[in-house]
Amino acid sequence: MPGIFIVVVVWAICVVAASALLHEVGHAWTARAVGWKVVGLRCNWYRVALVADMNGKPEQTWKVALGGLAATGVLAIGFLAGTVLPEPLSALFRLGFAFNAAVLLTNLIPVRSFDGGQILVGLRGSRACDPGPGSLDANRALRARASSIRR
Repeated sequence: MPGIFIVVVVWAICVVAASALLHEVGHAWTARAVGWKVVGLRCNWYRVALVADMNGKPEQTWKVALGGLAATGVLAIGFLAGTVLPEPLSALFRLGFAFNAAVLLTNLIPVRSFDGGQILVGLRGSRACDPGPGSLDANRALRARASSIRR
């Protein structure tokens, strides 16, 4: 019985470490895709974080946040698929699924320090930057264009 406990503890440590690392790799891959320069990963005893130069593109932060969530979602689905294995392995994969599902749901909370908050701020910012056809700025531009044509 103590051998099973040790296996579960080692598996849990590996799941937590690998999940955190792959979550950050999702951020890094997306950061490179949007044109950021990825400098590296910063590891503390309690967290792993992406270090990147935004190259003057802070409006892409929400996409980078979404990359980490996508990686965690793929991991959760992979662990869920592993639950169909025979029973000793099924329990270990359920543990991996539960952890990654919890990380995914926690990161969706719209608090600025979580990925969900970064996504919400980015989507609000992108909507604010694109005023749309009915906005005051767009109407001013149309009037200015019309007055220059009349002259």
